[in-house]
Amino acid sequence: MRQTKRVGYSSMLRKLQIFCLSHLLASAFLLSLLASATSVAYAASGFTLSVSDSQPIVGREVSVQVVGQELNDVYAAELQATFDADHLRFKSATSARFGYAVTPSVNGGQIVLAFTKVGPIPGESGTAVLAELVFEAKALGSGTIELKKVKTVDSAMKVADIDANTTASVTVVTAPNDPGPGTDTGSGNGSGGDTPVVVDGEGGKVVITPTPKVDAATGRAVSKIDEPTWLKAVAKTVAGGGELKKIRLALSEAPGAKSYALELPALAFRASAEALLVEISTPLATVTVQSHMFRDGGVPAGDIEFRIEQADIGGLNEQQRAQIGDRPVIDVSVFSGGQKISWSNPKAPVTISVPYRPTAEELAAPDHITVWYIDGQGKATAVPSGRYDSASETVQFQVTHLSQYAVAFVQKTFNDLGKVAWAKSAIEAMASKGIVNGVTATEFRPGASVSRADFALLLVRTMDLQGEAGEAFSDVAADAYYADAVAVLRGMGIATGSGDNKFRPGDAIARQDMMVLIAKALAYADKAVPAPAEPLSGFTDAGSVAAYARDSVAGLIDAGLVNGSNQQIHPKAWTTRAETAVLMQRLYNYFYN
Repeated sequence: MRQTKRVGYSSMLRKLQIFCLSHLLASAFLLSLLASATSVAYAASGFTLSVSDSQPIVGREVSVQVVGQELNDVYAAELQATFDADHLRFKSATSARFGYAVTPSVNGGQIVLAFTKVGPIPGESGTAVLAELVFEAKALGSGTIELKKVKTVDSAMKVADIDANTTASVTVVTAPNDPGPGTDTGSGNGSGGDTPVVVDGEGGKVVITPTPKVDAATGRAVSKIDEPTWLKAVAKTVAGGGELKKIRLALSEAPGAKSYALELPALAFRASAEALLVEISTPLATVTVQSHMFRDGGVPAGDIEFRIEQADIGGLNEQQRAQIGDRPVIDVSVFSGGQKISWSNPKAPVTISVPYRPTAEELAAPDHITVWYIDGQGKATAVPSGRYDSASETVQFQVTHLSQYAVAFVQKTFNDLGKVAWAKSAIEAMASKGIVNGVTATEFRPGASVSRADFALLLVRTMDLQGEAGEAFSDVAADAYYADAVAVLRGMGIATGSGDNKFRPGDAIARQDMMVLIAKALAYADKAVPAPAEPLSGFTDAGSVAAYARDSVAGLIDAGLVNGSNQQIHPKAWTTRAETAVLMQRLYNYFYN
């Protein structure tokens, strides 16, 4: 049963006294505080233990994550756990989400650890990994790790005692053929071949070169990276320094293979893992993921398997199949324990590049080479970030969920572009990528104005902005076609509205407001356009630019994204749909190139 006790206000220093001096002093202090507290019972949070390897090989490490669900403002915590000391040796404990931790108290098979945040910040809520314990598998046999009690303190100094009573089991085993610590035996799930080689690559990258083995029954070439190999690669990456840390897994071509699979240890993706990029290179495609790709530390207990396969387009209609032709169609997925994971995370986009050599017709119009996402019902939707990169001869795109993707050549046009020849190619290219749409299938209305709502939608599509939704504006209906885009921009701090919690979605957007939104979006994406030393010099109407927009307008003009007309900026004029399409193409090329 969980009891809640209201403790009187104390300073941040006192919080640290509770959890950050020593376990003995902290316990005594808590007891003195709780003796006179009033208890109120309420629903308990849940806790689970996630084990990196339920059958660790003797001599190797196994990590156990303490995952809390339905947490409510957990600012500090104390965990009491037990483990089978006959089969496991405790090595360390960390808590990535908390700023200070007491040295764990270990007595035989009992562990007590405590940690706290530091400073005036909120506690953890929802689902979060509270701690990760690392053990060494020291003797053959089965053992358990049990989380017995959890004591939490919120940012208002409210203390809660929880009987967790959750258990995880492990069975320590010997390595097949006992080849010795650190040697990859190549066994399991059809994987095998030579021991993976870890080498220093170009540009600070570390490269692992496993040898895939083809499963004759499935046509899948499988490679596996064990924990020692992975940890060796991470150590090389960290030692190499630099801001961008990347490990490249280079899977060579396997004759007869229709798909490729790579198994990585779960510890590579745990909350305590080194933050780095993981590049999985196969003959079919290269997939680059982030080590923190799983939401809130929710990493599966078993090994993580990435599959890259040739996909079947039989479910598409005749027109779609014709547009795809014999171009590549791939299926990218992730598995654990033989089960497919439905992965999606806007905070950790995945970059995919597919080898492709365009035809002469396509090279004449490379902006029309794009990518389609194909859902489970066979519906094809354009991926706005899909583009051809001539330097690498690949089609590249970013996604926040894994599925089937096809390279396509799309030539979209409209019947009313005759009077805007200067914008025709931009309109057609952006329409082919699914960024701009016509008002009908054949009509674009290039001279019409652009509303604030439509511009928000165009900006999100052009830059493929993904993030948590912000609070809804009072004048944006939840079911409006632009509601999600506006919410994302507000969540990022890009769209702040016009005051009184209003966005005015139907108003035509002024040029200067359009430029402010673009500048903020570029800054959010770490591609800010700084204002020049002499902003807006040479423009006769520079004085009419609002103070809040001055730096944004100057930066975009200096970057070549926006042009003036007759030495004027026209900051308060509205923009036509044709002009906006041209601007979106410039922004697209600037952002991705």
